[in-house]
Amino acid sequence: MIGKIKDYFQFNKKERNGILLLSCLLLLLILFYQFSHLLKQESRTDFSSFEKALAELEYEQEPTIEKQKDSLFYFNPNTLADKGWLVLGLPSTKLSVLRNFQKSGAIFKTKTDLKHCFAITDEFYEKVEKYISIPEIKKTETPINKTKKTNQIVELNQADSLQLISINGVGPFYAKQILKYRKELGGFRNYDQLTEIWGLENLEIQKLKQQTSIETLHIRQVNVNTIELEQLKLHPYLNYKQAKMILNYRKQHGDFKQVKDIRKIKPISPELFRKIASYLKIHD
Repeated sequence: MIGKIKDYFQFNKKERNGILLLSCLLLLLILFYQFSHLLKQESRTDFSSFEKALAELEYEQEPTIEKQKDSLFYFNPNTLADKGWLVLGLPSTKLSVLRNFQKSGAIFKTKTDLKHCFAITDEFYEKVEKYISIPEIKKTETPINKTKKTNQIVELNQADSLQLISINGVGPFYAKQILKYRKELGGFRNYDQLTEIWGLENLEIQKLKQQTSIETLHIRQVNVNTIELEQLKLHPYLNYKQAKMILNYRKQHGDFKQVKDIRKIKPISPELFRKIASYLKIHD
């Protein structure tokens, strides 16, 4: 048995030479693997372009406050173009509100006048306040012209827009609002009705009385016995429900014999009746 095993591990000369050659090849492969890194040439990657792009990105991400400081400049809010407002940081949505405010006849005479415009927030005003530069407006009117303007009496129920603008304190925007409300009402009965117009809530009545008059003969009345619901509900003092109650009463009881018969409609309060009575009639 042992002899057979011994014969198994014995090699002839040809086999021994093959084993030796194979061993040499294995040794050479091991040595090549261990020292192959010495044969490679070291190469460096150029990161200069990447570093430049990174620097530009960091600049773009600088705090917005620092950028805003660089964009501020001295300006006149009455003459500044759209592009200038946008550079200052005013949003485009607010810019349209500002332009509508100026189209109404508004002029910024002092820095604080900007606060009266809904487009100017407190934060934006504080940022640009010291950069606002409004030249002093020179008065070109002579004392004689001022006297004529003050002494001119404007009848509010017949005045056109030019006459309304001649009233001190009334610009193009408010003149338009007055004409619109006068048309909806049918005319003014008293000065308190002017304070019902949006923007004129704080109107100084006494100063207005010195320059104007109200002639109630020019009030336009509607025939309560023939008017339709769609027309009656448009009156500023009546809503749809109240107008419908008046016409339903007319339908149930026949034509009104006199305007004061409307007081028989219980939901119509005495205060409401006093407000609408001047604008109604029972025959043409």
